[in-house]
Amino acid sequence: MTIQPTRRLAILGWVIGIGLLGGCTAAKFRPTSPGPGVPRISNFRIEPPVVDRGGQVTLRFDFRDRDGDMVDIYLGLKREVADFTFIKGLQPELISHGRYRGQTEGTVVETITVSIKEPTAPLRSERRGYEGALVEPSAPPREIGGTRVYEVFVIDERGQVSNRLQARVTVR
Repeated sequence: MTIQPTRRLAILGWVIGIGLLGGCTAAKFRPTSPGPGVPRISNFRIEPPVVDRGGQVTLRFDFRDRDGDMVDIYLGLKREVADFTFIKGLQPELISHGRYRGQTEGTVVETITVSIKEPTAPLRSERRGYEGALVEPSAPPREIGGTRVYEVFVIDERGQVSNRLQARVTVR
């Protein structure tokens, strides 16, 4: 059994597209190989694991950095499933800078607000004014429930990137 050339090209296109989308956010912060002075993190958890829309959660994870030069903590949205929409690999955000510098080991505790906005399609929310200018939609996007998978990692003063850990939170 042989696959038709056009079907083979379509499958190859999908594989390349998924590979490019999956690698876009990881390209900037590649983990450093384990070794002396490279920070390591473990036991990442989100408390509580289920939260109401717009609620706050606490991120906790343990760290070890022999040099005590951990500078930045990044949190990225790895995946989100809400309202039959799947989102993957958004750019990580800096959530803490310098707060844990000087500590060689301990537990990081950070609080964030979790809300998932209803995705809007440009054609559904777009309106044109009398002159043809784009008019903002009258209703702001509403918050909906779903599941988010967050990824955390740290960077030290020398630019060494720790391992990455993931945890999930459900928004209802």
